[in-house]
Amino acid sequence: MAKYYDSVHLASDQKDLLISQLKAEIFEIQQRDKDYLALRDQLYTIQQKYRHLQDEKLMQDNDYNYRHDQNVVTGNTLRKEIEDLRFLVNEKNRSNNEYQAEIGSVRDQ
Repeated sequence: MAKYYDSVHLASDQKDLLISQLKAEIFEIQQRDKDYLALRDQLYTIQQKYRHLQDEKLMQDNDYNYRHDQNVVTGNTLRKEIEDLRFLVNEKNRSNNEYQAEIGSVRDQ
């Protein structure tokens, strides 16, 4: 309250006016308090949702990284397996060629 009053000098109607102004200020302050509490609750709710989404994102990122790492390992394993199978196929082809040559030389005799 910006004004200081000397209540002795105020007339009755001035006192009534002052009382109504103070009541209006009290009402306004109570409304601001309610608005503040509502905003505080809303902020708390938003913060909870934000933390929940952060946790969810972290879990999804971890899951993605795990699956990605597993896929890399699987890919490397499959590449090695393909390489080994190619080597075996080449060995078998060489053996078959040798056997074919042997069979051909036996037939020619």
